[in-house]
Amino acid sequence: MESPLRVVLAGMNIDVQGLEMAKDCLAEMDLIEEERSAIHRSLSQLTPETISASYARISRDPRTIPELRAVARDEVEKARATNQNLIFTMGHRSIAEHVFFNFDVMGLSRRAVEELEKKRLQSYTEKSQRYISLKGDFVIPQEIQSTPFEREFVQLIEEQNKFYNDNLETLTAWHTKQNPETDLTKPSEKARIEGYGKEDARYALAMATQAQVGLSLTARNLERLITETRSSESEEVRNLGGQLLKEVKGIAPSVVKYIEPVDYYKKTRGELREFIEEKINENIAFISHARNPVLASRDIKLFTGLSRDNSILAGLVFSSSDISFNESLEMVRQCLSEKEKREIFDLAGKYQERHDPLLREYELGDRVAEITLSSSAFAQLKRHRMNTLIPQEYNPSISHTVPASVAMTELGGELWEIVEKSSELYWDMRHEGLPTIVAEYALTNAHRRRVLLDANNRQIYAICAEREHLAAQWDIRNLTKELHGLIQKESPLTMAHLCGKDNFDALKADRYKTD
Repeated sequence: MESPLRVVLAGMNIDVQGLEMAKDCLAEMDLIEEERSAIHRSLSQLTPETISASYARISRDPRTIPELRAVARDEVEKARATNQNLIFTMGHRSIAEHVFFNFDVMGLSRRAVEELEKKRLQSYTEKSQRYISLKGDFVIPQEIQSTPFEREFVQLIEEQNKFYNDNLETLTAWHTKQNPETDLTKPSEKARIEGYGKEDARYALAMATQAQVGLSLTARNLERLITETRSSESEEVRNLGGQLLKEVKGIAPSVVKYIEPVDYYKKTRGELREFIEEKINENIAFISHARNPVLASRDIKLFTGLSRDNSILAGLVFSSSDISFNESLEMVRQCLSEKEKREIFDLAGKYQERHDPLLREYELGDRVAEITLSSSAFAQLKRHRMNTLIPQEYNPSISHTVPASVAMTELGGELWEIVEKSSELYWDMRHEGLPTIVAEYALTNAHRRRVLLDANNRQIYAICAEREHLAAQWDIRNLTKELHGLIQKESPLTMAHLCGKDNFDALKADRYKTD
């Protein structure tokens, strides 16, 4: 008996510029009016809304899916009405996930890229600053343009770029000496060594450095992204949201609707910070006493056996302050009354509407790692976006990260001077009342922050496979190895075979060897 299975390609990503070129070619063709009208009618049906509308009708319409798509293409306005009703009236928002968009995002600062890439269910491919030479392009935050800070900011960026350009050759030469087996006559080998030098030189560069990102996402996630970015404290991030909206406006109006700034994203974090800062100041003597010098000296600390309520509360304290997770836990356990704990949870949900997700801190469970890492390493870790990753703001008070090549070529002092100047400008802007995210544009890739990571063992395995790999960037590779050791102690059976993917075959052969 023949299988009833049938698979039909319903749609695929299309390059918009290619589509416009096709339209231009058609306009130049010698066609009769009937042919031209038929072609224009077909082109008018090319909206992703027809696919989402046809899929929305599957459950209640006996016709086949290809028939439903044909009907939707013939009646685009009715298809849009179907989308509107099911997505926004009936609340079946997953229908919008059948509509997919791709964006070229260019000229965005590295700091703003972090805001763009916070969302999990999106795909990003970023132009690597490890494999290309940078040209010194940077973003001046609109908030400081035409202010006394602008000139100082530009001078700082020029000094950072000078470190990169002046020392790139020196750092590459150091890596060449460390890898004497490298055959520099092979382009791939030469590019690898040059990549090491570029990666290390960029520790002096600011988060204002321009980046390029290929972004792909569904309409459902685009709507959320536009809402969040347009609610940001940063003018650049708000502008990003506005430009995303402008690009899709009119293309798929039935699946991208709620895109206005909302108080949940505009006010929640600020009010949490204000309340928690007040509680920290009230209990500063206890928090200082609870500070653990052993934990403070490590880049990764693993906390296990946590109750979920305490873990979530401590996560909210952590993300709203500059104290460590251990201090946050002790504050929750010893200092906060039940009333104050409820107040924190009430603030977290005060502006939430029915379609808004809970804050990510609500995902925290009984095992949480606190990681102190550079901006450069954070750029690698955030790519593992299926995990729970909760960052604090960047903290210039935490010692910065120095690449070995910089230290061993006696460039550490020069990097330290740049880091100090960047930190001073950061604090000056903060003291003048500028948003923290704006002040962070002056900070370098060497500056550090604390983050919380909650990942199950399967996710830890994926992180180690990718980031312990010999080809991974040294900073994130060292941190992953440290995390590997702590997790393996906590889960000796299920995590016995953690490794980078370059060691997988050897470890597997050893695991299954026979006498």
